Amino acid sequence: MPPAVGRVVGELGFRYRPSAQADLEAHAHAIRLLTQDLADVPISLLEAAVERWAATKRFMPRACEIIELAGQIGAAMVSGTKAAADQLQAHCDRLNATDRARFWFVAGQAPDRRIDSRPR
Repeated sequence: MPPAVGRVVGELGFRYRPSAQADLEAHAHAIRLLTQDLADVPISLLEAAVERWAATKRFMPRACEIIELAGQIGAAMVSGTKAAADQLQAHCDRLNATDRARFWFVAGQAPDRRIDSRPR
């Protein structure tokens, strides 16, 4: 299990710490299970999901809730990339129509797409 996931989930556990001393052991076990369940979530999405959850919810999340929120955040990060790719391709088409010496094309993947060229 990645240490970064343990750090993020551990901080989440401190935010939602139980009030009764008797519940601390159960809470620690729940944090361990949550860390295992979230180990496959990319750390940047996990951090964003935990921050958003802590800012908007008053109770400890389940793993499925954090995974769903991380998925929504990830989808929002790439939404609109199809439109951006279409704009880049249209620009390449205009360049290719006017420049006979070079072939222009879209290179890379979102979010690092760029226009590149090579000799014809």
